[in-house]
Amino acid sequence: MSWQAVHLVIAGVLLVTVLVLVILRPRNLDFSWSAGIGALLAIVLGLLPLSSLVTIFRDTWDATATLIFLFLLSQALDSNGFFNWAALLLARVARGSGWRLYGLTLLLNLAVVALLANDGAVLMLTPIFAQLLKKIYPYEASRLPYLFAAGLFADAMSIIFIPSNLTNIIIADANQLSFLRFVAWMLLPTLAAFLVGGGAFALRFRKQIRVSYNVSVLEEPKSVIIDRLAFWVGWGALGTLAVGYIIGSELHLPFSLISGTVTVVMLLLVQVRGLRSAKEMLRKAPWNILIYALGMFVVITAAYNQGILTFLTHPLVGYVRAGSLGALSAGGIVAFLSAIANNLPATLISVLVLRATKQISQVAIYAIIIGVNIGPKFTPFGSLATLLWLSILKNHGIRISWGAYVRENWWVVLLTLSAAFGGLLVSSMFLK
Repeated sequence: MSWQAVHLVIAGVLLVTVLVLVILRPRNLDFSWSAGIGALLAIVLGLLPLSSLVTIFRDTWDATATLIFLFLLSQALDSNGFFNWAALLLARVARGSGWRLYGLTLLLNLAVVALLANDGAVLMLTPIFAQLLKKIYPYEASRLPYLFAAGLFADAMSIIFIPSNLTNIIIADANQLSFLRFVAWMLLPTLAAFLVGGGAFALRFRKQIRVSYNVSVLEEPKSVIIDRLAFWVGWGALGTLAVGYIIGSELHLPFSLISGTVTVVMLLLVQVRGLRSAKEMLRKAPWNILIYALGMFVVITAAYNQGILTFLTHPLVGYVRAGSLGALSAGGIVAFLSAIANNLPATLISVLVLRATKQISQVAIYAIIIGVNIGPKFTPFGSLATLLWLSILKNHGIRISWGAYVRENWWVVLLTLSAAFGGLLVSSMFLK
């Protein structure tokens, strides 16, 4: 057997092993360990040149740094009861109506995902809603519509802005997509996904949503705010973040610079006002995301260089060159790949394909982004956000099995994905 064949076998075994460990997480093994050790083995065994590490770091550093900064910003806001205030306010505005609460819950999820990314929305809103819903709905069945819809929206709505998902930033940076251009392409797909996804779960859980609740059991929203100054500065931080994304993108500044600047200001304010220790928040930041992204990209690149992924990359190359229908086919393939192998590997494979292809259809780039954001929701292990969502619910006494997850989600995700693709086709008629 030649060295080339040996390398091919090793790269294939390494890729499959890392993916299995990331998905199954035996003995609660952190996903960053699996990816990090896999990457180290790929380098030591000579499966890719050291020069590739520079490219891999350039492709992932901004995305992972932005995600970490947005997590820290979310923590800073949460230390002052910001998200608890928002949830209580919506519950009171709904005035005991399950239908109004459902709609407002979806809008809050969309807003938080847009500005603080999908993982931030899951980590901040899921525990708050789990506690709030337990207070107003004594039966678990009545809470499921809100929790399932929020879980879907964490990823599905992250197609709206580039910084709303780690996958968006990686693909956008690799293809030089501007913030405003991205929003223009994704506005209709997001609206379509919002209406269809929210409507599908509303149809499925219509009996539970119809149940009203007693508003009097809820605290006054203002009672959970500890520091009024920090509260209003928090609003200013979110506004600055949105404007900064627009201006920074036009100036070709990294998203991590914008989010990092806003986050540092909020961390300092929270520290000075005695709300929470900045050191504690920094210690709890998801630094393992950086190792996970870098490590997974090394393993994927090693497999790609050895030709193992040809069965995926060759069809994708053909589809991204084709017209709109070919672009949607590319999006469908990466959606399926995201569901069975996690969306970060699917994103990294997509980046390698797009980089190796000339005359890429613009529709294909955005179809792939839709695919890697909505596609992973078919399975409970398709995205980190879903795994976090399930873990948080379990900690709050709500156990959703993988079978129950798939049973409730697959048809809603299929409809949502189709609607987003439909919205993208309409966008392509007006944008080039």
